[in-house]
Amino acid sequence: MVGLAASLPEGDPLRTVGEAVVPRRLRTTEGWREVGLAALSAAGAKDIPVETRLHHSLPPWTDSTVVQFHLDLGPRASRATSAETRRAAAEERIRELPPEAVWVWSDGSAEGGVENGGGGALLRPPNGDDLEVRVPAGRFCSSTRAELTALLAALEAAAELPGCRGVPVVACLDSKAALLLLAGGAAAQASTLGARLWAQLRRMTADGSTVTLQWVPAHCGLAGNERADALAKEAAALPQQPTPVDVRTLTRAVARHSKRKWQADWPAGWYRTVMGDRAPAPVRTATREEAVDIHQLRSGHWARSEQYLHRIGRRPTPECAQCDDKECPAGRCLVCSEAADTPAHVLLECPCLYGPRLRALGNIIGAAHDVRRDDVVAALAAGYMAHKSRSATLPLRR
Repeated sequence: MVGLAASLPEGDPLRTVGEAVVPRRLRTTEGWREVGLAALSAAGAKDIPVETRLHHSLPPWTDSTVVQFHLDLGPRASRATSAETRRAAAEERIRELPPEAVWVWSDGSAEGGVENGGGGALLRPPNGDDLEVRVPAGRFCSSTRAELTALLAALEAAAELPGCRGVPVVACLDSKAALLLLAGGAAAQASTLGARLWAQLRRMTADGSTVTLQWVPAHCGLAGNERADALAKEAAALPQQPTPVDVRTLTRAVARHSKRKWQADWPAGWYRTVMGDRAPAPVRTATREEAVDIHQLRSGHWARSEQYLHRIGRRPTPECAQCDDKECPAGRCLVCSEAADTPAHVLLECPCLYGPRLRALGNIIGAAHDVRRDDVVAALAAGYMAHKSRSATLPLRR
């Protein structure tokens, strides 16, 4: 809400409300402004300008066929092929494009795909020297946004080249995501950056230029693409603070920061020993029962564990109704009786599973990182329950 309010024009009611300073009525309650500003500040985004929201999109009947998009170079350009094969496929396509044109090679770069974006472009006019463009794309920036920023800066520079009015323009970039977004048409653009790009494309075609946007494979030795990649990395090192960021990117940056902080604050315990700071992924097993066992064993709260059931009061004995002591006899492993049947004991230590561990891990004793494999946990849980069903005798209920 804070980002949305900041993206609206001056005088908009929501922006006025968002910028207002309202006294707190309850000392224990914070308003959405305070919560939003605190989240932005924690993520290092409080002072970053917000891009103005797109208010007027082009009508759906706007002609978008004036720009040609080429996103496919055939199977030879797939990632499964060698760099030489991909480069040969790209060069074959490039030879089919008009040679007497303003050639644009653009690329974007973002640290980790989310921060410190930069756009770089190499322009080669038909009669003249090469021109290099570097532009920062924002403190918080996706790789696709960096690509679009680079393309916009390159097209604006191409439009200003002397003697190139009405000359064909060929732009080569290695981001299919950026091209697919633009290929949706002028009226489909939901972001200010996409709308600005299409407005620039339409201005160039109105001046008589034909514009072709060509996808090329990355890192396969194409000289123009390699130079654009280097320029984008240089641009990413430029000062980023004055560059506006769109609301969606800002929101995702805050969400990433909040998630990292949440994971860093996880308490020490069995789950953190196994998974570190990673959230559990969906378990794809044959049955729901197996998936439940896997998640519970990793979390340290297994409903089939005598020690866990005794800890929550579901396995009382005459000597002890309920306790958390792992040395308590009521929580002993019913198969080996050597220790409490905690998930760590069942998965890593219990002698009854020496054979299954040896087959699955190559060792009779497991390590915590082995428990990240769903198939290993499912096999060990099934093996343990098979042993338990043959040897365990549950206490009689009165």
